[in-house]
Amino acid sequence: MEVNDRIHGFCLKHKEYIHEVDSTAYTFEHEKSGARLFFLANDDDNKVFSISFRTPPVDDTGVAHIVEHSTLCGSRKYPLKEPFVELVKGSLNTFLNAMTYPDKTMYPVASRNDKDFQNLMDVYLDAVFYPNMRENPQVLMQEGWHYEIEKKEDPLAYSGVVYNEMKGALSSPDDLLESRIMHALYPETTYGHESGGDPEAIPDLTQEKFIAFHAKYYHPSNSYIYLYGAMDIEEKLRYLDEEYLSHFDRISVPSKIDLQPAFSHLKRETVPYPVSEEEGTDEKTFLALSWTTGQSLDHKAMMGLEILEHALLRTPAAPLRKALIDAKLGRDVDSIFETDMLQPFFSIIVNNAEPERLDDFYHLTMTKLQQLAENGIDRELLEASINLMEFRLREADFGSAPKGLIYGIRIMKSWLYGGAPETYLRYEDLLQEMKDGLSGRYFESLVETYFLANPHRSLLAMVPDTQMAARREKEQQKKLAAKKAAMSDAEIEATIAATQALKLRQQSPETEEALRMIPVLKLSDIRKESYPLPLEVRDLGGTKVLFSDVHTNGIAYLNLYFDASAVTEEELPYLYLLSELLGMVDTEKHTYAELANLRNLHTGGIASDVVVYTRNGEPDSLLPKLRVRAKALVKRLPELMALLQEILTESRFTDEKRIREL
Repeated sequence: MEVNDRIHGFCLKHKEYIHEVDSTAYTFEHEKSGARLFFLANDDDNKVFSISFRTPPVDDTGVAHIVEHSTLCGSRKYPLKEPFVELVKGSLNTFLNAMTYPDKTMYPVASRNDKDFQNLMDVYLDAVFYPNMRENPQVLMQEGWHYEIEKKEDPLAYSGVVYNEMKGALSSPDDLLESRIMHALYPETTYGHESGGDPEAIPDLTQEKFIAFHAKYYHPSNSYIYLYGAMDIEEKLRYLDEEYLSHFDRISVPSKIDLQPAFSHLKRETVPYPVSEEEGTDEKTFLALSWTTGQSLDHKAMMGLEILEHALLRTPAAPLRKALIDAKLGRDVDSIFETDMLQPFFSIIVNNAEPERLDDFYHLTMTKLQQLAENGIDRELLEASINLMEFRLREADFGSAPKGLIYGIRIMKSWLYGGAPETYLRYEDLLQEMKDGLSGRYFESLVETYFLANPHRSLLAMVPDTQMAARREKEQQKKLAAKKAAMSDAEIEATIAATQALKLRQQSPETEEALRMIPVLKLSDIRKESYPLPLEVRDLGGTKVLFSDVHTNGIAYLNLYFDASAVTEEELPYLYLLSELLGMVDTEKHTYAELANLRNLHTGGIASDVVVYTRNGEPDSLLPKLRVRAKALVKRLPELMALLQEILTESRFTDEKRIREL
């Protein structure tokens, strides 16, 4: 395929090989519907599909979140109440979910089985374009909110999946803090609204507004389709065109994200959050200093700021963190650097503080940032943070999440705002620019530009209020009582009937006819062979070494297993404690802070734990081991070995204060 080729209604706009993800990237546009499509072709059999829509909320009703839930409640081809519950029973998916962000909604799936992958794609596409929620008002009642009453004498109540979910989420101080920071920084744009939904505003969402939101944004012209992995792309393009996209005409969708006009000065705010009376309010305040930091389209600045966040705030040797901890403003220091939005923000947070420390927190933070900009940031500290970022990017290890899924989320940092989708997949040149920046004032200039000279900042105190929950509950009961008092007997009876009908729908089993619609895998669709795990036994100076020859992008992974069978049952808790302390205390040569910096500088991490194995064929045997896991770029193996030797043979367990802290 070459640029400007037309394949099944799609025009190929751009094609290039991206070394960092070992993939060929194809950017398509569906000419009739206006759908965008980005495909990363490689030999990874863990295939990923996602369809996303730009969905900027204009209020706090959580409509984007409720629509995300509701599209998955049955569709034209799959008219079940919850097709995904049934689909999962006959699927080999490696990922299946949907996510609401402040400005977009994503529907990703992944599978290593070709037929399963096709099934998942079809159920998702039918769900987003032809959901039953448009005709069935019970979907909004179930997933969003509804009035609930079972007997005429009962009080009226609110219920609904998202309503209850957000009531729980926004009672968590951490979630609430991020919401309040965004509200303070973006008062005039979509980012000032709670995309998940504020329980006080969710009941303002009507069926008409709910349907209108879907109709406005869930159109191919506002869609971003992503495919990743080893697949027949021409067959997938034909399917997308024939089954879905060719049935839509291109339209203009007003979903552009507006920029928040810059503040001229610091914005101060104090907001309450609920705590129980038993908890009390002593040292329960959160202090947050936040800035908007340019635009996510500036990938270089975003990478630089991420490195700065780690160097200044996220290691034991971080100077800004240390200054805030030493000043005893609170018990802990945290940070947020949110880049999954057009206008990212950076927050420095002190937990377990008091409101009267707000000014001290602000002045100390700004003074320390000024000193760092003027006197320079420790180069070894910055180099360690760059090394850690390089390691993470090269490793591309996202735990249980397929890496193709994370790449699909990452590309939206530019693609959603009109940038090239591949922007955030590249990193080699930028990493070199970061390393080159160590010889000049690049990182100090970032501090000056985005923190010191940037007036678009907010200073927030989120203070505990023991009466807030009770006050809200009382206000809500009063509001619901007034609503019920204004209802006629017929309206109350209708609400009781609607409550009963919804519960009946929820409790009714799916019909056999509807269940037959769900595509499930047969045994013949599943590979019978296990995936090969290469393993070779070697002898290295009398030590048995198990070696796996696999592509690791230049990273060496090392596991050491120490026989722990001599540890008695009574001593076992101390073995676990030892595994927690290794690498976190001073050694003969270095303090724990210096050690942390060396670890970040030369490795991708060192960790230890206690594991138990059994002998092959002897299920009742017991082989306890102290396991030490380490990883580093191959060129850094000598430094890794020296650090391991130091940590394992020279750790000092005499600093009682440090051990108590840990």
